[in-house]
Amino acid sequence: MADRTVSEVQNLLAPHIGEEGISTCTNLGTRYKLGKRAANPLKEVNELKGQVGHISISRPALPPSIELMPTSDFEAFESTKAARAKIIDALKHDDNEVVGVYGMGGVGKTSLIIEVAKYTKTKNMFDEVVIATVSQNPNLVKIQTEIAEGLGLQLIEKTSNQDSWSLFKKTANIVEPSDLKKVAKAITKECGGLPLALVTLGKFLRDEEPRVWENAACELRKSRPLYIKGMHEKVFSCLKLSFDHTHNEDSKLCYLYCSLFPEDYDVQIEALLRYGFGEGLFSDAETIDEARNRVHSIISDLEASCLLQRSDKEEYVKMHDVFRDLAISIASSNDYCFVVKASSGLNEWPAKSRLENVMRMSVVNNEFSKLPGRKEYPELLLLLLQNNMSVRAIPDDFLAGMGELRVLDLSNIPCLANLTPSFSSLTNLRTPCFENNILQDGKPLRKLKLLKILSLRKSSFVSFPEEIKALTNLRSLDLTDAKVGTIPANVISSLWGLEELYLGGSYSKWEVKESETQGTATLGEVLSLEYLTTLIIDIAKYSCLTEEISGPCSRLKKFNVLIGEGVRRQTAHGSRICFNISDKLGVPKPFKNWIKSFLRSTSELSIIKWKDLSSLEQLRLCDFRSVKHLHIQQCGLQAGLSASLFEKFAGLRDLEIFSCPKMETVFLFDDDDSQNNVLPELTTMHIQEAPRLSNIWRGATLSGCFQSLRDVKLESFGQIKYVFPLAVANGLNQLRLPEISNCETLEVVIYGGENDIKYQEPVFPQLQTLKLRHLQSLRSFSLPQQHLDFPSLEFLTLLSCPCLKKLPFGPKSSKRLVMIETEKEWLEELEFENHAS
Repeated sequence: MADRTVSEVQNLLAPHIGEEGISTCTNLGTRYKLGKRAANPLKEVNELKGQVGHISISRPALPPSIELMPTSDFEAFESTKAARAKIIDALKHDDNEVVGVYGMGGVGKTSLIIEVAKYTKTKNMFDEVVIATVSQNPNLVKIQTEIAEGLGLQLIEKTSNQDSWSLFKKTANIVEPSDLKKVAKAITKECGGLPLALVTLGKFLRDEEPRVWENAACELRKSRPLYIKGMHEKVFSCLKLSFDHTHNEDSKLCYLYCSLFPEDYDVQIEALLRYGFGEGLFSDAETIDEARNRVHSIISDLEASCLLQRSDKEEYVKMHDVFRDLAISIASSNDYCFVVKASSGLNEWPAKSRLENVMRMSVVNNEFSKLPGRKEYPELLLLLLQNNMSVRAIPDDFLAGMGELRVLDLSNIPCLANLTPSFSSLTNLRTPCFENNILQDGKPLRKLKLLKILSLRKSSFVSFPEEIKALTNLRSLDLTDAKVGTIPANVISSLWGLEELYLGGSYSKWEVKESETQGTATLGEVLSLEYLTTLIIDIAKYSCLTEEISGPCSRLKKFNVLIGEGVRRQTAHGSRICFNISDKLGVPKPFKNWIKSFLRSTSELSIIKWKDLSSLEQLRLCDFRSVKHLHIQQCGLQAGLSASLFEKFAGLRDLEIFSCPKMETVFLFDDDDSQNNVLPELTTMHIQEAPRLSNIWRGATLSGCFQSLRDVKLESFGQIKYVFPLAVANGLNQLRLPEISNCETLEVVIYGGENDIKYQEPVFPQLQTLKLRHLQSLRSFSLPQQHLDFPSLEFLTLLSCPCLKKLPFGPKSSKRLVMIETEKEWLEELEFENHAS
């Protein structure tokens, strides 16, 4: 019976199966009907076989052929012809395993390689030719995926745990069931998926008694792998070779700093900057930001050497557990004199006998109930004590024997109410961090004249430490989300060398000019800082917008300015201004020069809750060219961008418009047809909750506009009947992801209108994903109806579109189609166009 059923399925699919056993059917209707007819026989087969089997009834997405890859920028100069010939000649010799092409960026290396790949494929030099991009910071999963897709395969990701266990079990000759399984699993976990460590340990532990296994697991857990036979000779010698080849001592110390934190801890890159800068690294950097760039460059090099991994969190990195053990081993040597006891469960201070020559110590996140009295550490440069929540008191003389200390982190220690008198003895201190503490007295700070970086982030003050004004060498002050009360006058302006000032979430009641009665800090003090390059600040008083202030600082590069009230949003774009108008401000008066200078150089502009702002033209600026990201929310705008603003926003890349109840159109064109190449850099557009929106584009639009637009997301708008005028659609050659949802009036996606405009085939040639959801009136994708081919389409979502009865897609639309998401009932009633299969 099973043979009969299988035969039925094979006969059903035979006309549509190619030589390689892959479906050649490109018609969506035929594919669906075949699948439906094959479902019952397949079920019988699976029941008969007693297992969940699978017979492919539709073909997977085909990889793009090498011959069809675009190389429009390839120019066949004599030099490139010669290079191409040399590469092809090298590929003909079997003894050449690797052929390298090098040159400065932009000379055409990638285009040259694509041309070579095309040649080798057309000449049948190799069975398969695959191209994968390996960046300076390689993403291994992405590379594997590109190779798999290039071969027409699907890469199914499995966890860097089952594979590790299989390798270790095989190498250590573990036959299950085994009494050693628990400890073996623990060892596998500590190796963190590193094959060299797994194989080395597996060979060593094979045939050893259980006590040896238990000892190996213990040593790995305590970051002491050198005590395990074979680990130094094989594993650590390989890893140390990578470490020794890092460029210089700054790079090596930055890497070793990562070992100061607990295992499985994401390391903040900014912490590496602060520690390194405090110790005197990057001595040739003229500014802190220049030093920061150096740290990021070092991190990139370490990632390229696989010594560090990029974290899922932005601006963080991770260190592999085995690599951390290596780093601790190197750091503990006499060359660097580290002591690392992070998250070690200590309830007593480490024994003095092991700390005689210590230069850097980390006792982060332990169980101390008290700290010792005076300890003599004459060479100690760095001490990390943060996150010791159980400490009840810090002795007055605790720091007295640490006269050379440069970096001190006492963040998140609840008992740190007063800076003890011994702080005054730290006259060489450069970088103290007292984050998330409650501080009552800042008097000891005034003697620390050499401070460069001071972080008081998220701390609270009984009264603001006015002693800070004595720190004239300070270059970075971080008061982010600190509860400061009021800032006295002349404190900020005393810090004349300040380069970075972080005040977001801490203080916003700035006066424009000093008040004789209040004696509080002014906005003019902040903007008078000559060397300031980074400023994060909240300004609550709208009057500041219409009063002139000298400045702003000529060197300012990065800023995040919030005007009004509200929650601050972080920016990854370097500079941002947000107007969050919670009260009725009215129509804006002309801005003064200081705010205009910010607006002229900002890369992100957010306007929120400005009810009386009916047009961006009311901001009365001649140029917004630096604005890359525009966010408008809960404002009174009737149009997003009108024709007079297109040129002013020529550099715009991202547009977001949320909850604007009066908005009727997004792009308002003039009636003449003179405007072309409008918003040439706009790549993403997200419009949400615009109940009066009747169209996206209004006026005479040309096909040469919006040429870079890739992602369009439209949701919850009330009166619109179509999305793309055909004149616009014909020019959207980069569109990849349109997503349209929750519009009861929408009838068609592309509308040709009454004009004699023809479709330029293919429309949306780069379209990869199309999502249409909850569109109750949608009747057709295009009007007049046209069978449109989307050769790059991979994912199609059609949900709650009850009036859409046909899919007018041409046969080429299914060549790369991977998945259709829709309701079963709708699909069964769907009328398919009769294309040849």
